[in-house]
Amino acid sequence: MGNEENKIFNKSGSRFRASGREALKENVALAFESARRAIAIYSPHLDPTQFNQSRVIDALATFCAGGRHNKVRILVDHGDETIRNNGRLTGLARQFSDFIDLRQLGEGISAPVDMFVVIDRDSYLHQPDNQKAECIVDFSASHEVSALAKRFEQLWERSEPIAGLHVLGLGR
Repeated sequence: MGNEENKIFNKSGSRFRASGREALKENVALAFESARRAIAIYSPHLDPTQFNQSRVIDALATFCAGGRHNKVRILVDHGDETIRNNGRLTGLARQFSDFIDLRQLGEGISAPVDMFVVIDRDSYLHQPDNQKAECIVDFSASHEVSALAKRFEQLWERSEPIAGLHVLGLGR
């Protein structure tokens, strides 16, 4: 992993490109592990190899237990697919419904093709095409993180609860 294109997370705050499935998976996990206050995720297809992995689930559980004001918001295009393919993540969302809010885009809203994670509004991971294992990672405050956070808020405002996530109407 010595070449620049397969770079793994670095705490120096520099922006870099991560390429390859393992580098993407590692950077997603490290991003979650670095979160202190807020996590916002938009993904048209929540890839279980990235988000349903043990490190991410453990980091989310630790994050939720770490403070009563900690908040995770996850927005997907198709909620039923997310529930079917990300059992550990959706189980955690049910268990920690006060901390994790999992929603889907509203009807008639065209889904962007990119995936992004905004951490504490000061760092991000952006996968411009969710079909390609390549992303931009920046763990220092930048203009891009503000733009992604604003985009997430605009999508979130047009989202809706996922039917079937909270069985019997419990939770949200």
